[in-house]
Amino acid sequence: MKILGRIYIVLAILLGVVAALQFIRWSSSSGTITPAYSLSFLPATVFFIAHIISRNSKRKIVHVVAIPFCLLALVFWGWVTLGVEMFISTTEVTNVRRYDKILNDYWSFNSELVSHFPRPIPSDANNVRFSFRPKFLQGGAHIQLRYATSPEIIADVYTRFSERKTKSFTGGDTNDHVNMKEGMPTTFFYTSSSGNDEFPDDYEIMIFDKILKKENWNHGQSHGVAISKKKNEVVYWAEAW
Repeated sequence: MKILGRIYIVLAILLGVVAALQFIRWSSSSGTITPAYSLSFLPATVFFIAHIISRNSKRKIVHVVAIPFCLLALVFWGWVTLGVEMFISTTEVTNVRRYDKILNDYWSFNSELVSHFPRPIPSDANNVRFSFRPKFLQGGAHIQLRYATSPEIIADVYTRFSERKTKSFTGGDTNDHVNMKEGMPTTFFYTSSSGNDEFPDDYEIMIFDKILKKENWNHGQSHGVAISKKKNEVVYWAEAW
């Protein structure tokens, strides 16, 4: 009985530490704290209760009941972990304050893909909008930053990136661009203020990738900028699928 009681408390401590680390990671990844995250402490709580009860009782029936409850708590924990991981992996992040961290951490495996993004966001940028969604299962990942600035800066940005582009499109989205003659995958207007995923006709969508044949598009990536001289806006984007 004493051995089981010790096992309960050791597991309670270990599970508590794991739950705390899990809670911190989930909160950091999502940028928010939800009640579901606290469920990660359930197994540690159940094992601690089992320890208290077994310490104060010598009856075998206590362990007959406690062990299944502990196992059920572990199974429930597994389902909660799976659900939260799926939620975090499929939720779009729009909080601009998380821009630097996401750019540095998540995209570190391919720095070239986001090398054209500003670091940090320019101090003269206004009407800043941000969109990020990580890759999950068959779904692709994207990161996009949009802001307005002065006509002079936009003109300079336009000239600089025009020298780098391999192809450009006027308005539309990646579906339109793919289906054009000698088309290429680009992106959607994830940072649109209207909810319309298509770029208006005043945007020139520049792509920096090599011109590829359609058979090479699976599990690929694309990156570039979209610039509107009319609105004095620039949209930095990168996609991986």
